[in-house]
Amino acid sequence: MEALDYENLYTSYLTKVTNRIENYVKPEEPVSLYVPFKYIMTAGGKRIRAVLPMIACGAVGGNPEDALDCGVAVEILHNFTLVHDDIMDKSPMRRNKPTIHTKWDEPTAILTGDVMIGHALKLLPDAEKNKNSCEIIKTFSQGLIEVCEGQAYDMQFNNKKDVKIEDYILMITKKTARLLETSAVIGGYIGDGNENQILALRNYANSLGLAFQIQDDLLDIMADESELGKTIGLDIAEGKKTFLIIKALEKAEKPKDKSLLKRFLQNNGLSKEYIPDMQDLFKRLGVFNDAQIRINEYFQKAESETYKLLENDYTAMLRWLLSRLNKRKK
Repeated sequence: MEALDYENLYTSYLTKVTNRIENYVKPEEPVSLYVPFKYIMTAGGKRIRAVLPMIACGAVGGNPEDALDCGVAVEILHNFTLVHDDIMDKSPMRRNKPTIHTKWDEPTAILTGDVMIGHALKLLPDAEKNKNSCEIIKTFSQGLIEVCEGQAYDMQFNNKKDVKIEDYILMITKKTARLLETSAVIGGYIGDGNENQILALRNYANSLGLAFQIQDDLLDIMADESELGKTIGLDIAEGKKTFLIIKALEKAEKPKDKSLLKRFLQNNGLSKEYIPDMQDLFKRLGVFNDAQIRINEYFQKAESETYKLLENDYTAMLRWLLSRLNKRKK
């Protein structure tokens, strides 16, 4: 396949996912529950977690379309986490639309998230459909557990001044990387991959997830707002302890730099007027470079795992996906 074919195939998988979601999530009774469910599930998003099981399935020799429902299941799980995260973070907007708790109320958002987990589990195959169904359900359940643990770590960071890079990597491993890992591993099981192939898919997706999150940290402060599609510096405004902040805290020596970071910690964030100062600080301390080096390392680790899979078009597509995501601007 040529690079353009990968793009077309990826787009076709996205279309299949979108159509399956549209057909599955219907405004049933009670509408007070299912209208919000459909609202969040049709609000867009990258949907990498939904497509990855299909590519992973093909990379171990399976039929990619057999993994479609599992991809939708993980996408529902991902959106469940967003619904509940938005409540905890008191976020008014998500994907340029009001969040569920803002458009309706918190009880509706909580209940919507709860029912989403039930429907996600319902989409996973039983033993009659796939002999690896037990492993698929275990993988899905572990993904759910760990993403909740990751959110708990993230919330703990709000009251913790001395967050280390190791703490941060553990948090994003659970909160971000684990769901991508869940997607890839489930796809591998659907395609009946062997133990070594499953491990390779696990490691691939874990490294991809870590790269993806640090990339998000970088884009939040460096991206072009017109390309990013939102205001830059939101992490700074919200007081998030990102890779960049933690590295800056490690490296700052000048009183002026320490004072700025102290203000950030004491106020749980800084207003937009401080964004240029933070950009200058990160640049002078080499933090942008540190982040890019770490991102590249994770992408390289992910690529190395693909050579342990079948050498076919879908494995090549996994490598193409790395290249595509490494170049993203939003």
